[in-house]
Parts: sequence; C-alpha cells; structure tokens
Amino acid sequence: MKGSPGAGRNQAKRRTTAYGQLACHLASVCAPVRGTVGRWICRSLSGFRRASAALRRETGPADSHRVDPAFLLVYFASDGLRLFFVLRTIGSRVKIREIFPLVFINFLFSNITPLATGGGFAQVWYLQRHGVSVGASAAATSIRTILAMLMIFIAAPAFQFLHPDASNSEIARITMQSLSGFSGLYLVGFILVLRRPFWMATLIGTLLGLACRLRLIGEERKDQGVSTVRRETAEFASGFSRFVGGSRRDAAAAVISTLVFLVTLFAFPALLLELLDYDVDWMTVIGTMSVVTFLMYFAPTPGGAGLAELAFAGFMASQMAPADLLLVVFAWRFLVIYLGMGIGMVVSAYVLRPRTGTG
Repeated sequence: MKGSPGAGRNQAKRRTTAYGQLACHLASVCAPVRGTVGRWICRSLSGFRRASAALRRETGPADSHRVDPAFLLVYFASDGLRLFFVLRTIGSRVKIREIFPLVFINFLFSNITPLATGGGFAQVWYLQRHGVSVGASAAATSIRTILAMLMIFIAAPAFQFLHPDASNSEIARITMQSLSGFSGLYLVGFILVLRRPFWMATLIGTLLGLACRLRLIGEERKDQGVSTVRRETAEFASGFSRFVGGSRRDAAAAVISTLVFLVTLFAFPALLLELLDYDVDWMTVIGTMSVVTFLMYFAPTPGGAGLAELAFAGFMASQMAPADLLLVVFAWRFLVIYLGMGIGMVVSAYVLRPRTGTG
C-alpha cells in the first residue's frame, strides 16, 4: 500500500488543498486593508519619485523619470511571460490574462515564507483553479525557477572569476568564492536529477535509511520519505523532458523571457544610480547584481531580508557615495520586492477569495 500512485495523488491533493486554504485565509486577512495598501503604494511611488528628483544632480537628464515605468512594466511582464511560455511548452494552455495576477501572488507568498517556499504552492493552487493539473503546475513552476537559477548560478561565478576586484570587501569576495563551489555542486546535482533521477532518489533513500538506523526518524517516516523522493524526482525529470521535447518556439520564448526578466532585475540599481547622476557602467552593475541575487538564494529569511541588504552594500558600496547608499538600497528593495508584494496583497484579496455559488 505504501508508495502507491493513489496514495501519492491523495497526498499531493491534500497538500495543495492545505496551501489553498492558507492562500484563502491570507486573502481574507488582506481584504479589509486592500484600500489602505493601494493608497500606500501610490503614496510610496509618489514619495520615491519626489526623493529621486530632489537628490538628482542638476546635470541629470530631464527625461530620466520616463524610464521608471518602462522598467517596471518590462520587469513584471517578463516575469509573467516566462511562466506563460513554460506552460505552453509542456502542453498546458492558459490565457495570458490569467497569468499576470499570479506574478503578484508569487511576489507576496514567496517573500513572506522562508526560502520562497510558499510561492510555488500558491501558484500550483491558483493554476489548478484555472484548469491546469497539479502535476503540470508543479512542473511549470519548478522549470520556471530552475531556468532562472541556472542562469544566475552560471553568470554569478563567471562574473566573479572575470572581475575578481568588482567588490572592495574582502568578506564579500571570500563568501562569493566559497559559494561558487556550492553552485558547481548544485549544477552537478541538477544534471543528475535530469539524467539519472533514480540515482538521486537512491542516494537520498540511503541517507534516510542511515537516519533511521541512528533512530533519528522512524521506519514509517523513512519509507514515506523514500516514496516521496522517488515520486518527486521522477515527476520533475518527466516535466523537464516534456519542456525540452515541447515546442521549440515556446521554449525559446521562455528562455528569452527569463533572460529579459533577470537583466531588468539586475539593472534596477544602475537605473537608480543614473537618476542620481552617476556615471554608470551598466554591465558592471548588472554583473555585480547577479552575484548579489546569487547570494540571496542562500538566505533562510523570507525574501532574503537582511542578507540582501548586506550583500548589496558589500558589493555596491564602491560604486556610489556613502550618503547615497541607504537611499539606493531602500529604492532597490522597494521596486523589486516590496512594490510587487503590496500589489500582491490587493490582488490576492480579490483573486484568491473563496468562490461562492459553486455547484
């Protein structure tokens, strides 16, 4: 009975339902304050614009502010498009207007849960409500995340190797060099999961068996864990195979959308520095931010809070005056994280509310 396909499907359904209930609960909490959140977003945007204008040097270009909405539009749109094209590649058809609320739902749930674990479950539950199966939803969200991680885990160590003096902080350089080795192990593990999923399942099963012999876990928990690992690795490998074997055009569009999303994400500090009339080397800033984002993947705190700011200060302090560092850190986090979270609270209050009159 243990490890049977029926049991696995029931377990997946219970897990998805539980996170759906969590989403509905959060939406119900957010609903009474959605007007306040909306006003906070508008006032914060207005305040940031006035602060940027006040702090710009007189020689700053007059049309710099027109870049802000374009960056935000490309940033959010490319985030939605990368999931949209992944879903199309694996054979799931959803309307593009159904995807964009998910962008902000993901922003909210990913940044209030440790290691961004909540975002994936919220997306699976949302997509299930729009006719996408749990397996396809989980595969699509995993592939979307993996594509971004692969690009970052390759770009960040490569930039650090090609530009070892990009940061003046010795601690930042040592930390980056240490984690670069981990990224190599991650890529090897990723390839093994794709090419030999049962190898990884066997390895993890062996470790669980060792933990059972040491009486750290019980026999039932070990068998349950082995069954779950085998099922999940097989499903992930199958989903990625469907992505690779799917429409070449949609797969290319998913990769391009991911690249545009990451470049836009990394370019926000360069835009902010240009608004402050710095002579910006955009490629250096983008490369440096790939390193900062790489480090954020190892932050246990929700949204990488704390480590993100420290990493940014450590790697970017040499590219601006100390007096401007606090403003740029705040504006960067606000634009790439907190703005999306604020919108996500409003969107979640409407989109994730329990349906009435079902029958």
